[in-house]
Amino acid sequence: MLNWLKSDNSLTKSLGQLGEEFAQAEYKKLGFKIVASNEYNKKGKQLGEIDFIAVKDNKIVFVEVKTRNLSVLKFGTGAEAVNIYKQQKILRAVKMYFLRNQKYLNLQPQIDVCVMEYNGIDKTFQPAKILSNAVEDWN
Repeated sequence: MLNWLKSDNSLTKSLGQLGEEFAQAEYKKLGFKIVASNEYNKKGKQLGEIDFIAVKDNKIVFVEVKTRNLSVLKFGTGAEAVNIYKQQKILRAVKMYFLRNQKYLNLQPQIDVCVMEYNGIDKTFQPAKILSNAVEDWN
C-alpha cells in the first residue's frame, strides 16, 4: 500500500484507482456523464476491461486510463502500455458492452487513452493527457 497517499477515503486505493478517479473528473469537466466504470464481462470468459465509459451528446467514449508515477517509469509511458494486444482486449470489451447495452448503439463510439502522471515529489497529479480516438480499428 502507498502509505504516503493516505487521506480520508483513499486509505486503500492504489495509484491506478486514484488515477482513474482523476481521469473521470477531467471528463466530467468536459461535460461528459460517466455511465459505467470497471466494465467487463461478468459472465464467462473475461475478454477485457474498460476503465470507464462516458457519454456526451451523440458520443460514447470508452476510456482506458494509464497512470504512471513520474519517479518510477519502469513500465514505460502510459501511451506505450496500450500496445496492439491491449487494444484488441479493449475492442472485445467494447463489443461485449454494446451487446449488453444496446440502448447506446445509436451513439458514435470512440476509444480514448487517458494518461495520468503522478509526481511523487509534490504528491500531485499532472493534468490529464487525453489521446482521443487512440484505438480506431473497429473490424
